[in-house]
Amino acid sequence: MIRYLVFLIFLLGSVSVFSDQNEEISKPLLRVFPTFRPEECEDWAIMPFVCKRCLWEGKRYAQQIRFFEDGPYRTHGCYTDKKGFTVLEEK
Repeated sequence: MIRYLVFLIFLLGSVSVFSDQNEEISKPLLRVFPTFRPEECEDWAIMPFVCKRCLWEGKRYAQQIRFFEDGPYRTHGCYTDKKGFTVLEEK
């Protein structure tokens, strides 16, 4: 009887550990880059074409970084003080 109880507790504990692996481990980080010319996007932007499109729309290039157990996940988009972060839509 005690064996089954210990086995059941171990089984339930291991299932909850595996189910939490894809949850965020911290709050997302928003990085907004001060870019003024399209030439600056080539120097440091991970996705220069997104950076240039943001500039052409009068916005700043930004990344939202979410942290998970298996590593960070980056979302690229634009930022304005009025609207905040928006994901750049594919055209």
